[in-house]
Amino acid sequence: MMSESSPSNPQLAALILAGGKSSRMGEDKAQILWEGKPLLQRVCEVACHCASQVYYITPWPERYESMLSPEHLSGRTVQALPETDHKKGPLGALSEGLSQIEAEWVLLLACDLPLLDPAIVQQWATQLPHLPPESLALVPKQGTLWHPMCGFYRRSALEPLRQFLEEGGRSFQRWLPQIGATPLEVGTAEFRMLRNFNTPGDLHAPSPE
Repeated sequence: MMSESSPSNPQLAALILAGGKSSRMGEDKAQILWEGKPLLQRVCEVACHCASQVYYITPWPERYESMLSPEHLSGRTVQALPETDHKKGPLGALSEGLSQIEAEWVLLLACDLPLLDPAIVQQWATQLPHLPPESLALVPKQGTLWHPMCGFYRRSALEPLRQFLEEGGRSFQRWLPQIGATPLEVGTAEFRMLRNFNTPGDLHAPSPE
């Protein structure tokens, strides 16, 4: 059960992605119920415990207004940001978010991470003030694979991200090494937490141990 404590890092905002096509799932993942709550609402609840401001970016803000009202989020308010070009994928959404959010750091979250543990995310966030200025991201990494959909991005990453997109880049796996991203270690608990849901079968598969 999540605590009711206020977020401890005022320089951290959260940005939740709710603009995917969900083509493999066959329906809007953000609205799929997990233990009685829409996935997007669950992720927003975690974000509210970790960040002082919470945003979600989507081409369809009116679709989610009712599920994300303050009465569904323990009185907290989340703000919708318009996603104007979802053809650029998650990197494009991050670029649009960084251009509108004034916090020093942005916690980027996919909407299909129902196993998020706020304690782990909060512990990761305690590392942010100690990163050197040249490190523009703090992202979980397992072997050679980054997990960018639960990572922290410095506001100053916006310009190199825009340049990467203008050059046709679309992959976090290629972009993160270019910006001096700092890796976060992924152990058993973190691996379980980072499990996302892409197909109907994923909803019924056992949780990884």
